[in-house]
Amino acid sequence: MCCGGMYFPTELGIRISELKPGDEIIILKGEGYPAVEKETVATVWIVAGFSALCADGTTISCISISDFMLTGEHHDEFEVSEAAKQMEAEAAIRRAEQDRVLEELMKDDEPDWSVPDPFSNEPE
Repeated sequence: MCCGGMYFPTELGIRISELKPGDEIIILKGEGYPAVEKETVATVWIVAGFSALCADGTTISCISISDFMLTGEHHDEFEVSEAAKQMEAEAAIRRAEQDRVLEELMKDDEPDWSVPDPFSNEPE
């Protein structure tokens, strides 16, 4: 796993990964994706690795925010916006496509011996 293009999780990435659905956070003005226009209180809907999707449709990750604050509130029930549902639906399609491609790659694990070895021991 990586975060922010690095090969190890950042402290911020670890903090995001520890969030739970229903946690209430404060996203600073200009941060998140799409960027919030003012300091915003959002409820976490889905946590995936070092990223999270909030119920209002804002995503947070090491790339899109510099920090966030927990309010200390947790909601067992909350409304999820249509924007957030659409983002999750699009992400689900991409995950399914990645899974299909990976399955296709793993399906044929027998090497193709019909291709000549580029480092053959045979004289030219």
